[in-house]
Amino acid sequence: MKTGHFEIRPKCFQRFSTSFIGRNHLMKKKALSVVLSLAIAGTLLAGCGGSGSSSQPASNAGAAQTGDAAATDGGSMDIRIISKSFNNQFYQAAFKGANDAAADLGVTVTTNGPDVETNTSQQVEQVKAAVNAKPNAIVLAACDTDSLEETLTAAKEAGIPVIGFDSGVPGDTTGAVLATAATDNTNAGANVAKNLIADPAFQEAILKGTEENPTVLGILAQDATSGSIVLRVNGFIEEAVKDLEALDGLAGAVDVSGQEKWTQPSAKPAKVKIVVTVPPSSSAADIQSASNTIFSTDNLVGVFAANQDAVNGVISATNDGTDLDKANGKYKDIFVVGFDSGTSQRQAVTNGQFLGSVTQDPYQMGYQAVTLAVKAANGEAVEDVDTGSKWYNAENIDSEEISVLLYD
Repeated sequence: MKTGHFEIRPKCFQRFSTSFIGRNHLMKKKALSVVLSLAIAGTLLAGCGGSGSSSQPASNAGAAQTGDAAATDGGSMDIRIISKSFNNQFYQAAFKGANDAAADLGVTVTTNGPDVETNTSQQVEQVKAAVNAKPNAIVLAACDTDSLEETLTAAKEAGIPVIGFDSGVPGDTTGAVLATAATDNTNAGANVAKNLIADPAFQEAILKGTEENPTVLGILAQDATSGSIVLRVNGFIEEAVKDLEALDGLAGAVDVSGQEKWTQPSAKPAKVKIVVTVPPSSSAADIQSASNTIFSTDNLVGVFAANQDAVNGVISATNDGTDLDKANGKYKDIFVVGFDSGTSQRQAVTNGQFLGSVTQDPYQMGYQAVTLAVKAANGEAVEDVDTGSKWYNAENIDSEEISVLLYD
């Protein structure tokens, strides 16, 4: 099973440029006022764009499109990118990669996304608007695939190729989605569990569980519908059960509960309970409340926060992480592991408040997704790209191998 980093981008991507052939404009003085009026009107219209979106024009001329969707007036391909949460730090890093790819490939990208990942209806409207704009391709991380079926069908009928990124569009039946640039989340979740359970101090703590008084390993999953989170939790649970049951006295004695999706009764009376908690929504308040519930659990030994928002909830619930201080913290004996990156998580790992975390490569997700989108729009065959994952802790967080994968 490959859990290592798939592709680390070099410090500087090689840039290339295409020749740009400008248009010669011959204007008569009588037409000047008309042109100026149109320019002013265009500026006013641009200022009326909705919140939660941005457009990055290409600096170079793009390749011609070969599908039904129309190219932009300037000859550059128009790629629409819709994430699951526009302001999430992870997606902002992905947008950076997408914008850099746009500059390299001479295309225009427009980024958008709902205010929170549970705002499915907002994302549906954003994807509808993207399809109606008839771009050359759409790059999408779906909040809920079923809600987008009608819109994806419309994209397919309009000849607009769709490329998934991050969680992609799991279970798509329309045929609109041609490939996905993403982490193998099952492997990445397993990577977290493997490193947690390999830790000798964690093993000593978890083995204190008995049939009468089992120890608890908590999982904070932001939701139970997002493809990336579901696969990540699947991978974590599968690896955790396997590795825990390999420890002395735990064979068949690990139980999984908390959410029907992940329930796995133990074959014998449980000595270790893995409990999955999902908040009622992905709002920061609900995630923090769910985290508070986890930390109030008796015999809690470890916590896995399954994405950056879950990590933020854990940090908020532990007095900005100070309660996790290994010397004097209220929860000093609890082992916390995370996923993704971000300023607060990096600080928690550096300070030893977290045992460690697994990072994805959001920059490469955005970069590779736009690359796939351009190929698909040109009629080229495309296939999934694994953008990799890597375990990091206080010992290796500043290494070149890891630092290039982390983001604020």
